[in-house]
Amino acid sequence: MTISNILIIGAGSVGSFSAAVMARKQLGTVYLYDKIENLSIGRAMDINQASPYLYTDTRVKGCNSLDEVPEADIVVITAGHARHAGMTRLDLLKSNISVMDELGERISRHYRDAKVLIVTNPVDVLAWYMKKKWPGMNIFGLGCSLDTMRFRYFIAEAVQGSVDCSRGIVIGMHNDTMVPLVNHATVGGVPIRHILSESKIEKIVRKTRLAGTVITQKLKEHSGFYAASHVVTQIVESIVFNRLGTFPLSVYCSGEYGYNDICLSLPSVVGQDGINRVLEIDLDDEERKALDNCASVIKEVENTF
Repeated sequence: MTISNILIIGAGSVGSFSAAVMARKQLGTVYLYDKIENLSIGRAMDINQASPYLYTDTRVKGCNSLDEVPEADIVVITAGHARHAGMTRLDLLKSNISVMDELGERISRHYRDAKVLIVTNPVDVLAWYMKKKWPGMNIFGLGCSLDTMRFRYFIAEAVQGSVDCSRGIVIGMHNDTMVPLVNHATVGGVPIRHILSESKIEKIVRKTRLAGTVITQKLKEHSGFYAASHVVTQIVESIVFNRLGTFPLSVYCSGEYGYNDICLSLPSVVGQDGINRVLEIDLDDEERKALDNCASVIKEVENTF
């Protein structure tokens, strides 16, 4: 399958760096749009001028208007207000809801058949909001995909081994209630409970849950973007080439894990049509309780609408 047009809405750090990584991987024609005049054009110029050293002829097209994008097979939404030091992800909700309202109308009119990936936070709530308002939209959120990458990194760090050999997944919500599935985490196929002490495992879980907040505290004015951009690109690549990769994405639940009418980050197989299916994996009592807590938290937030 060949995807011709990828539209990234939001030329901030995550959006522009995602565009650069996608161009490097030659995933298709990448359009970068931002409502701030000439921001996306300047970012695109900077990315394109690096192409001789990246060995790619793929260009990023900066746009001041969505009218410049004739069609889009994939839409990635990174636009919105960023989290600053001292803010929770839910603090962003009210301001970013208005952004989703504006973009949702335009996407539903102009890119009706696109696969839409929300990156903007709070991602699980915004994915639910968009799906409720535009039920026909093929939409899902980044969910705990970034947290999963961090989880794998901290596992590799703890065992002093390669990240290529560390495996793990985080589900639930992209906030402090996230559920790193320790029982499913391995290094070279060996469960980490056979390698690491409980205290070291607890430290990995704690670092995974706090990773985004710690980065934001250090950067002060914005959150991290390098890792997020690579995760976003992996998901888009799985769509473009029908890789059927598995990512914990924010999905609208219709009976999965027994939940309905909420969005949770659940293991999702991603291919050319977006989410192919959700994998239902065995959870122990503690993991199930933690996932139920995530469901309660997001339901409480959703009830405010």
